[in-house]
Amino acid sequence: MEEKIKLVPYADEDYEFVYKVKKNAYQKYVEECWGKWIEETQRQYFEKFIESVKNNAFIIVYGDAKIGFYNGELLDNGHYEIGNICIIPEYQGRGIGTKILKDILEKYKNFDIEIQYFKQNPVGKLYKKLGFIADKEKEFHFTMIKTKKEE
Repeated sequence: MEEKIKLVPYADEDYEFVYKVKKNAYQKYVEECWGKWIEETQRQYFEKFIESVKNNAFIIVYGDAKIGFYNGELLDNGHYEIGNICIIPEYQGRGIGTKILKDILEKYKNFDIEIQYFKQNPVGKLYKKLGFIADKEKEFHFTMIKTKKEE
């Protein structure tokens, strides 16, 4: 499986694909937290989001198929923040997202790594298993941190 997964830098032609992947991943949480999904409002949020992350965003490619996206960046505080790892439903449950996450953890092992997720999302169990600890709690999100490996 590993050799089939690639991270390809985001390009403007990926805009609609990333929007659909993100909508699929987060619509139910948005509706649980804020009520109805309002397409026009979500499009506006997405426009701001993609403008701010596009230089640190990647399309997840499995074989020849685009199957998701990932974004992350170094923060002003010296930490690395994983923004999103989203996989389309047909490819979920195959360990692809976990493999990408583990690769990111290895690449940025010399940094404290932060990640945030919706409270309803069971992914927190995976993050804990991979060494993240609870950091902050917000109204709708938990933030976890994995401290850098000391050699």
